[in-house]
Amino acid sequence: MAESRPDKRRTPKGRKANFRLREPGFVPPFEQVTSVSVIPFTADGVMVATDDKRGKDLPGGHVAEGESSCEETARRESLEEAGITLRNLRFLRAIESDLYGSEAGDLTYMVIMTAIVDAIVAEPLEGTRHLMTVEQFRAEHKSLRLAMMHELIDEAYASTFPG
Repeated sequence: MAESRPDKRRTPKGRKANFRLREPGFVPPFEQVTSVSVIPFTADGVMVATDDKRGKDLPGGHVAEGESSCEETARRESLEEAGITLRNLRFLRAIESDLYGSEAGDLTYMVIMTAIVDAIVAEPLEGTRHLMTVEQFRAEHKSLRLAMMHELIDEAYASTFPG
Protein backbone atom coordinates (compact mmCIF):
# COMPACT_ATOMS: atom_id res chain seq x y z
CA MET A 1 0.00 0.00 0.00
CA ALA A 2 1.12 3.54 -0.69
CA GLU A 3 2.25 5.55 2.29
CA SER A 4 -0.04 8.31 3.44
CA ARG A 5 0.58 11.71 1.86
CA PRO A 6 -0.64 15.11 3.05
CA ASP A 7 -3.86 16.46 1.58
CA LYS A 8 -3.51 18.87 -1.32
CA ARG A 9 -5.94 21.34 0.23
CA ARG A 10 -7.19 20.99 3.78
CA THR A 11 -10.78 21.88 4.64
CA PRO A 12 -10.83 24.70 7.21
CA LYS A 13 -12.71 23.85 10.40
CA GLY A 14 -15.77 25.86 11.31
CA ARG A 15 -16.42 27.45 7.91
CA LYS A 16 -19.81 27.03 6.25
CA ALA A 17 -20.19 26.30 2.56
CA ASN A 18 -22.90 25.92 -0.03
CA PHE A 19 -22.83 22.79 -2.17
CA ARG A 20 -24.28 22.48 -5.65
CA LEU A 21 -24.44 19.40 -7.83
CA ARG A 22 -23.14 20.56 -11.19
CA GLU A 23 -24.82 19.60 -14.44
CA PRO A 24 -23.82 16.39 -16.26
CA GLY A 25 -20.83 17.00 -18.50
CA PHE A 26 -19.26 19.72 -16.32
CA VAL A 27 -15.69 18.64 -15.52
CA PRO A 28 -13.80 20.96 -13.15
CA PRO A 29 -10.11 21.74 -13.55
CA PHE A 30 -8.11 19.25 -11.49
CA GLU A 31 -6.30 22.01 -9.59
CA GLN A 32 -9.68 22.99 -8.05
CA VAL A 33 -10.61 19.41 -7.04
CA THR A 34 -10.17 18.83 -3.31
CA SER A 35 -11.63 15.34 -2.98
CA VAL A 36 -12.79 12.35 -5.00
CA SER A 37 -15.33 9.65 -4.12
CA VAL A 38 -16.26 6.51 -6.01
CA ILE A 39 -19.55 4.68 -6.36
CA PRO A 40 -18.20 1.16 -6.95
CA PHE A 41 -20.34 -1.77 -8.05
CA THR A 42 -19.54 -5.44 -8.39
CA ALA A 43 -20.30 -6.98 -11.79
CA ASP A 44 -23.67 -8.16 -10.45
CA GLY A 45 -24.75 -4.68 -9.29
CA VAL A 46 -23.90 -4.79 -5.59
CA MET A 47 -22.39 -1.61 -4.12
CA VAL A 48 -19.19 -1.54 -2.11
CA ALA A 49 -19.44 0.86 0.83
CA THR A 50 -17.27 1.80 3.79
CA ASP A 51 -17.90 2.99 7.34
CA ASP A 52 -18.05 6.69 8.15
CA LYS A 53 -19.41 8.91 10.92
CA ARG A 54 -22.50 9.26 8.71
CA GLY A 55 -22.99 5.50 8.63
CA LYS A 56 -22.27 3.72 5.39
CA ASP A 57 -20.43 5.87 2.87
CA LEU A 58 -18.57 5.86 -0.42
CA PRO A 59 -14.84 5.20 -0.61
CA GLY A 60 -13.12 8.53 -1.15
CA GLY A 61 -11.22 11.40 0.33
CA HIS A 62 -8.94 14.36 -0.19
CA VAL A 63 -6.56 14.65 -3.12
CA ALA A 64 -3.04 14.03 -1.79
CA GLU A 65 0.03 16.09 -2.65
CA GLY A 66 1.64 14.74 -5.80
CA GLU A 67 -1.50 13.22 -7.27
CA SER A 68 -2.16 14.38 -10.81
CA SER A 69 -5.66 13.12 -11.62
CA CYS A 70 -9.03 12.25 -10.14
CA GLU A 71 -8.47 8.67 -11.28
CA GLU A 72 -5.29 8.42 -9.22
CA THR A 73 -7.05 9.68 -6.08
CA ALA A 74 -10.06 7.39 -6.68
CA ARG A 75 -7.88 4.31 -7.06
CA ARG A 76 -5.80 5.10 -3.95
CA GLU A 77 -8.82 5.87 -1.77
CA SER A 78 -10.71 2.76 -2.95
CA LEU A 79 -7.73 0.56 -2.13
CA GLU A 80 -7.14 2.19 1.28
CA GLU A 81 -10.75 2.44 2.42
CA ALA A 82 -12.37 -0.60 0.81
CA GLY A 83 -9.46 -2.86 -0.21
CA ILE A 84 -10.66 -2.93 -3.83
CA THR A 85 -9.18 -2.28 -7.26
CA LEU A 86 -11.30 -0.75 -10.01
CA ARG A 87 -11.97 -1.09 -13.72
CA ASN A 88 -14.14 0.99 -16.03
CA LEU A 89 -13.49 3.96 -13.74
CA ARG A 90 -15.21 7.04 -15.11
CA PHE A 91 -16.22 10.54 -14.14
CA LEU A 92 -19.85 10.91 -13.07
CA ARG A 93 -20.49 14.41 -11.64
CA ALA A 94 -18.91 17.23 -9.67
CA ILE A 95 -20.19 18.91 -6.52
CA GLU A 96 -19.23 22.58 -6.28
CA SER A 97 -18.34 24.27 -2.99
CA ASP A 98 -17.93 27.96 -2.18
CA LEU A 99 -15.99 27.24 1.04
CA TYR A 100 -13.07 29.43 -0.11
CA GLY A 101 -15.21 32.05 -1.90
CA SER A 102 -17.70 32.41 -4.74
CA GLU A 103 -15.36 33.75 -7.46
CA ALA A 104 -14.60 31.24 -10.23
CA GLY A 105 -11.03 30.70 -9.03
CA ASP A 106 -12.11 30.23 -5.42
CA LEU A 107 -14.64 27.46 -6.06
CA THR A 108 -13.60 23.92 -5.22
CA TYR A 109 -15.04 20.59 -6.28
CA MET A 110 -15.65 17.11 -5.00
CA VAL A 111 -15.60 14.72 -7.94
CA ILE A 112 -17.85 11.66 -7.95
CA MET A 113 -16.76 8.73 -10.10
CA THR A 114 -18.24 5.32 -10.72
CA ALA A 115 -16.55 2.01 -11.47
CA ILE A 116 -16.77 -1.74 -11.52
CA VAL A 117 -14.83 -3.58 -8.82
CA ASP A 118 -11.99 -5.41 -10.51
CA ALA A 119 -10.94 -7.32 -7.40
CA ILE A 120 -11.11 -7.37 -3.62
CA VAL A 121 -7.42 -7.45 -2.80
CA ALA A 122 -7.00 -6.47 0.84
CA GLU A 123 -8.71 -5.62 4.09
CA PRO A 124 -9.42 -1.88 4.41
CA LEU A 125 -6.71 0.06 6.25
CA GLU A 126 -9.39 1.54 8.52
CA GLY A 127 -13.03 0.64 9.02
CA THR A 128 -14.97 -2.08 7.28
CA ARG A 129 -15.94 -2.91 3.72
CA HIS A 130 -19.62 -3.62 3.11
CA LEU A 131 -21.24 -5.29 0.11
CA MET A 132 -24.82 -4.07 -0.09
CA THR A 133 -27.68 -3.37 -2.45
CA VAL A 134 -28.40 0.19 -3.54
CA GLU A 135 -31.51 0.09 -1.33
CA GLN A 136 -29.50 -1.02 1.71
CA PHE A 137 -26.97 1.76 1.13
CA ARG A 138 -29.69 4.38 0.79
CA ALA A 139 -31.23 3.20 4.08
CA GLU A 140 -27.93 3.22 6.00
CA HIS A 141 -26.18 6.35 4.64
CA LYS A 142 -26.76 9.40 6.83
CA SER A 143 -25.83 12.53 4.89
CA LEU A 144 -27.02 16.10 5.22
CA ARG A 145 -27.60 15.98 1.45
CA LEU A 146 -29.48 12.69 1.06
CA ALA A 147 -31.39 13.77 -2.06
CA MET A 148 -28.12 14.63 -3.81
CA MET A 149 -26.56 11.30 -2.78
CA HIS A 150 -29.62 9.36 -3.96
CA GLU A 151 -29.52 11.14 -7.33
CA LEU A 152 -25.83 10.29 -7.74
CA ILE A 153 -26.31 6.64 -6.79
CA ASP A 154 -29.24 6.26 -9.20
CA GLU A 155 -27.28 7.95 -12.00
CA ALA A 156 -24.22 5.79 -11.36
CA TYR A 157 -26.26 2.60 -11.38
CA ALA A 158 -28.14 3.55 -14.55
CA SER A 159 -24.93 4.47 -16.39
CA THR A 160 -23.13 1.31 -15.24
CA PHE A 161 -26.01 -1.10 -15.87
CA PRO A 162 -28.05 0.43 -18.74
CA GLY A 163 -31.35 -1.14 -19.65
